[in-house]
Parts: sequence; structure tokens; C-alpha cells
Amino acid sequence: MAEIRVASSAEAFINEAARHFVTAADQCIAGGGRFAVSLSGGGTPRPIYAALADAPYRDQIDWKKVDLFWGDERHVPPTDPDSNYRMVKEVLLDRVPIPEKNVYRVPAEMEVRMAAFSYEETLRNYFRGEWPVFDLVYLGMGADGHTASLFPHSAGLNEEQRWFIANYAPGRETWRLTLSKHAINAARQILVLVSGAGKATRLQAVLTGPQQPEAMPIQLIHPVNGEIRWLVDEAAARLLPPERLS
Repeated sequence: MAEIRVASSAEAFINEAARHFVTAADQCIAGGGRFAVSLSGGGTPRPIYAALADAPYRDQIDWKKVDLFWGDERHVPPTDPDSNYRMVKEVLLDRVPIPEKNVYRVPAEMEVRMAAFSYEETLRNYFRGEWPVFDLVYLGMGADGHTASLFPHSAGLNEEQRWFIANYAPGRETWRLTLSKHAINAARQILVLVSGAGKATRLQAVLTGPQQPEAMPIQLIHPVNGEIRWLVDEAAARLLPPERLS
């Protein structure tokens, strides 16, 4: 059963997620290894990335050995205000000594399917296995139960072979670019970040209700050989039974 941790404050939420990043990096880099991370977009992780760019966390990470990828992206140029890459660049990349060659952004300015194929090629050249084995994947959860850009009742939920896909979001009338479920589930560690009272009902349904992954795609996330942890704030956790919490 997945570990579910409840942060007592916004500051505790940010610091626990940042410490998780630092600890995972230390473990992977020890002995000369590298640390491959898939980042999430949206508002929830933004203050976490900002914290990683400040002392003390910034100085505890060997940024030369960190490789950053994106779990999903909006179909917009990298300078667009909606770009997940632009958000991370502004709050993290521009403030830490990470080499440019270690940053693997999604080429979302391309035609959407070509962008997906291009990024999958980038991932395959880096990982060279059956699936990409990220050391850490940050995920969020939307109020509709989506994660990355795997939306309820979207065609991408049925993908069995591809690593990275173009996925049309029903109801949002837009294309997104995203890791597939199997690519996410190959990770060594997955940290799901959920905050806000508006997500409490959905979080309760996801964690304690029946399995309905077509309606709540976050339920598709079950790492094959890794571990998954949930970090939630008190507002999001308010409807969860105490026995599920740690």
C-alpha cells in the first residue's frame, strides 16, 4: 500500500518535497551515478522548485549530475506563459548551476505528434531500455483525477507501447504532451503532490473508492519495481480515513 504523508502546513509541504528531491539525488549520485528526474507542471510544484533553487537545498545538490525531464507539457512554445518548461526555467533553472545539456525540454513548439515522437526519441537515447527508468517522477493530481496529461476518458490511457505521446484532452479541447502510464510506472520513485481543499473529494475517491481508472487516471499509477508516495496537505487530506495516513 502506498505511503500517504500529510503536511501540517504549506511550509512543511514544500520542505518535505524538497528534502525528498535532495535525498533521492544523494542516493543516486553517490558512487558517481546520475539523477534522472521527471518534473511536473502546474501550481502545486512551483514553490517546491523555488525552494530547491534557494539555500540550503540548492547547495546540497550536485547539479552537474542531475538530468531534468518533463512528464508532460502544454502544446505551446517555451516562451509561452502556459509552458511548464518556462515555469521551471524561471523559478529553478535560471537560479542553479545546472549545465544546459542536462535539461531535456519537450519541443512543444513543433506539430504536436512530431513533438511527441521527438521527445520519445530523446528519452530512448538517454535510457536505452524497454522503458525509461526515472530515478524520481514528480506527479500532481487534478480535481478531475488526471495526472501528468493523462485525462479522464482520453485515448492516451490505452497506450501500451509508446513512452511519450500526444494526448487530446476531452472537455478541454486541447492537445497535451505526456509520458504514458507504463513510462511513469517504470520509475524507481514516484512522488504524488496534492494540495488544496478543492481536491479533497477526488483524493478520497481515488484512494478509498473503487478502481475507475478511465474516470480517474491517477489510479493507473502503480510502479512495477519502484515505490510511490503521496504528499498531501491537510486541506486535501481532510476526508481521508486516519488509518490510511502516516
